[in-house]
Amino acid sequence: MGESFNLSEIERRPAKYWNVDGLPELMMGLLWIVWGGSWLFGQSLQRGTLWNVYWMFTPALLALTGVASVWATKKLKARITFPRAGYVEWKEPTRGQRLATAAVAMIVASLLAALIIKARVHSVEQVAPLAFGVLLSLALVVASLTQRTPHMLALAGVALALGLAFAALNLGWESINWMLIGLGIATALSGSIRLGIFLKRHPLEKHA
Repeated sequence: MGESFNLSEIERRPAKYWNVDGLPELMMGLLWIVWGGSWLFGQSLQRGTLWNVYWMFTPALLALTGVASVWATKKLKARITFPRAGYVEWKEPTRGQRLATAAVAMIVASLLAALIIKARVHSVEQVAPLAFGVLLSLALVVASLTQRTPHMLALAGVALALGLAFAALNLGWESINWMLIGLGIATALSGSIRLGIFLKRHPLEKHA
């Protein structure tokens, strides 16, 4: 008897193939670019009617873009990924990858502790970029471990580097938006590269 596929059971195992094609990274990167750009544009407006209208609707619209990105990712996967690869086996991380992830997590946690101490003697605005970079980096490290995606460690390094760089520039809260754009570009680029590799390795079979 041939193998039967239970679509409901497969749907409950998204982590095993969700990150195989780079599409989630690509969509996430584009989303961060939109968010950062939208906040920067709003901050450039002069206070008045337009400013009030913009900030009245923008938060809700940005929340909707988050929902829309999830919907778009699923649609793209149904159109691009599943016809080529279907269910993809989940590769367990190697011992070296586990150790590297643990080491990075310890370093990031140490930096976060140092940041908390530093915040007691400096203004919150001064340490905000570094705090945001550290938190983003830690989130990406956790995602790398839980989703078995070692390449996200590189994005965690980018987030931390951006936090350090913008903290040195003393741009205050505005730098967080630029960090979102910078990390969004890096994430979208990573996703695009991985998507290209996936398409090359999994050409669509032509049926007679």
